[in-house]
Amino acid sequence: MAQPDFYAVLGVNPTAAADEIKKTYRRLAKQFHPDTNPGDAKAAERFKAISEAYTTLGDAKKRAEYDEMRRLGAFEGFARPRGGSRRGPGPGAPGMPPDMGEFDLGGLGGLGDIFGSMFGGGAPRQPGPQKGGSVETTLEVPFRTAARGGKVPLEFELDGAHRKILVTIPAASESGSRIKLRGQGGAGRRGGPAGDLVITIQVQGDPVFTRDSLDLIRIVPINVAQATLGTKLTVATLDERQVTLTLPAGTSSGKRFRIRGQGIVSGERTGDLLIEAKVVAPERLTDAQADLMRRFAEAADLEL
Repeated sequence: MAQPDFYAVLGVNPTAAADEIKKTYRRLAKQFHPDTNPGDAKAAERFKAISEAYTTLGDAKKRAEYDEMRRLGAFEGFARPRGGSRRGPGPGAPGMPPDMGEFDLGGLGGLGDIFGSMFGGGAPRQPGPQKGGSVETTLEVPFRTAARGGKVPLEFELDGAHRKILVTIPAASESGSRIKLRGQGGAGRRGGPAGDLVITIQVQGDPVFTRDSLDLIRIVPINVAQATLGTKLTVATLDERQVTLTLPAGTSSGKRFRIRGQGIVSGERTGDLLIEAKVVAPERLTDAQADLMRRFAEAADLEL
C-alpha cells in the first residue's frame, strides 16, 4: 500500500512554515473531528489521516526525517537516487524491494531503521494501533480547595475541539503537583487508545492563610495594649471553626502561637495552625492620648 503524502493530506506546501502547518491542522481537525461529525465514517477517517500527518509534520525531527525519505523517492515507488551507493543489500535481497540496493542506508542516520520497519518481509507493513499523544496543561486552583480537596472546572482545546471537565483535586495539593487523567488526551490512531491528560496545579494565594508544608500560618493584628498587657483572641480556622487563644503579656510582633491539629490533613498526617501576632501602633493620637503614652514610657523606663 502506497504511503500517503502528509503534505497533501494537510493541503500545505512542503516548504510551509511550522506555524502554517499547525494552523492548518487545527482548522482541519476542528472541521473533521468526530464530535463535530457524529456517525460520519468518512469524516472520522479524514480526521485520523490529518492527525497522522500532523504527528510527523508537527515534530521538527520527524519532519526532517520524513522530508529526507520523500526526497529519496520513498513515496514514489522507491525511485533510485542519482549517485546511489551499492553498500546496502543488493537488488532482490530478502525483505527489500528490487531497487533498495541502490540506497546507502548507513549514511542516512535513523532513516535506515525507518526504511527497515516499512519493508518487513518484502512488502510494506501497516503499523498497528497507536496510543494518542499526551496533552499537558496548567490549572489554577484556589488555596482552600488545594488544601482541603475538591473539584475545579478545566476548559481546554484538544484536536481542534473545545472541552470542559471537572478535575478532582486531592487534599494537600501544592503548586507543581501533577494529575494524570488516562484516556483524556489526544485521539488514538488505527484503533489505538486515547492518550493522557497531564495537569500541573498552580495554587492561588489566599488573603488570610499561607502554608508551610502541612502547617497553616495566619497573621493576626493586635494593638499595643494587647501586646503589652496580654489578651484573648478568637480566630477562625481553615474550616471556619472558632478557637480562642490566650496571648501572654509582653507579646512581641512576629511571635507565633501553635494550635495543634488545625492545619492541612494529608492521609494520616495533620498539620497545625500557627497564629503570628503583628503589633499595630495607632496612626494618630489625641494630645491626651499622647501625654498618657509618654507618661507610660517614662514609668516603664522606655526610650522615646
